[in-house]
Amino acid sequence: MEIIALFSCILLIVHIFCPVLIGLFTTKDISIDYLFSSRDKEIKYSSYFFRSNRAFKNLLETLPIFIILFFLSVFNQVDNFNLALLWILVRLTYIPVYILGLKYFRTFIWMISFLILILMGIKFI
Repeated sequence: MEIIALFSCILLIVHIFCPVLIGLFTTKDISIDYLFSSRDKEIKYSSYFFRSNRAFKNLLETLPIFIILFFLSVFNQVDNFNLALLWILVRLTYIPVYILGLKYFRTFIWMISFLILILMGIKFI
């Protein structure tokens, strides 16, 4: 189950760095110099940047549920390994789909990830 914890950290790191990388590649206002500054200057971000931020905020809505289910699985020795790994893979898939604005596909992927959380919880019954 340690690998699930590590993959969860990678998922979070990918979400943190996506807006930064998208900003660097989609606007001339964001540069390495800007990233090291106090960021007082107002700049214009791309829609991809804002979508990436929203995808990250969306992750923060369900990540606590995943973490609780993960730790409960470890402490109670419930085998949720495959579901946890699937949830992480689905959430990784969610990032580019959200950034590209594929709205119906995005919602479908989100529903799958939420269903996986429900299935993880059902294993405790």
